[in-house]
Amino acid sequence: MKELDYLLPFKKHIAWDELIALKKERESWWDRASSEKWKLSNYPQREVKEVILDQDWVNIKGETKEDSLEEMAKSLMPWKKGPFQLFDLNIDAEWRSDYKWKRLENHLVDLENKTILDVGCNNGYFMFRMAAHNPRLVLGFDPVLHMQAQFDLIQNYAQCDNVHFELFGVEHMPLFKNMFDVIFHMGIVYHHRHPIQQMLDIRESLKPGGTVYLETIGIPGEESYALFPEDRYARMGNVWFVPTLSCFMNWAKKAKLLNVEVIADTSLDQDEQRLTDWCPPPFQSLKDSLDPTDPTKTIEGHPAPRRFLIKAQKNPNG
Repeated sequence: MKELDYLLPFKKHIAWDELIALKKERESWWDRASSEKWKLSNYPQREVKEVILDQDWVNIKGETKEDSLEEMAKSLMPWKKGPFQLFDLNIDAEWRSDYKWKRLENHLVDLENKTILDVGCNNGYFMFRMAAHNPRLVLGFDPVLHMQAQFDLIQNYAQCDNVHFELFGVEHMPLFKNMFDVIFHMGIVYHHRHPIQQMLDIRESLKPGGTVYLETIGIPGEESYALFPEDRYARMGNVWFVPTLSCFMNWAKKAKLLNVEVIADTSLDQDEQRLTDWCPPPFQSLKDSLDPTDPTKTIEGHPAPRRFLIKAQKNPNG
């Protein structure tokens, strides 16, 4: 399949026939009536003068003129991850994702010429930040058409040839064996039923000696346990396990990942996650998820979320 030609150099690490079938099935999603609103065409022609990927705002500088670009970008709201400076548009997303990037930036392994996977990549903000380090390949998984539409708009102007988005999910990591030098798995683990299986799949997808960055929401506590909410957590229905930091680290160790290191244990505040003009009401954000009389608790009465970020490695011997 022509669209996957960029993966041909890595074919020996990929269940190729299964991946081709998956790609065909996921591309068929664009034929659904419900996907019509995310189909963009005829991107406004703008002269790109500079693409800046190593600053807080992914910044595409160039020609400014009256055209449909702002209308097109706003048709893709809400923008959850960012920020982006797209010519004259300041796309200030709900999340200041640069805060998270700053927390891990000083702990990055050398990404130059590396093969990288970003699981749950959203609109690609982090992939563009990775691209500043000149990796060989950055592959992003996110099975959401809305996210691909946002990525495609930015990529139409950024033209990062080593950055690719696929409508795949975390469950498709087993199609890739011993392939990636680095995997970023951030804000994903608590949305799925089997956290340790995800980490086992990560280990198998990494090259021997490869590195993974794992990030999650969590709860305070010294002991190794996880909250399993009966219904919702911070208004989210798709939350299964919310671990303490030691529990999160133990999941990685149970999956036989080595050198598990804490990079960050931080509170989540409304500087980092909040409503903006690009994610406006009636959408909800962190403020709506917390008890208005006690911000140390969620609206349901659970401990308010913290953000844990850890780094680990696959055994160099496999």
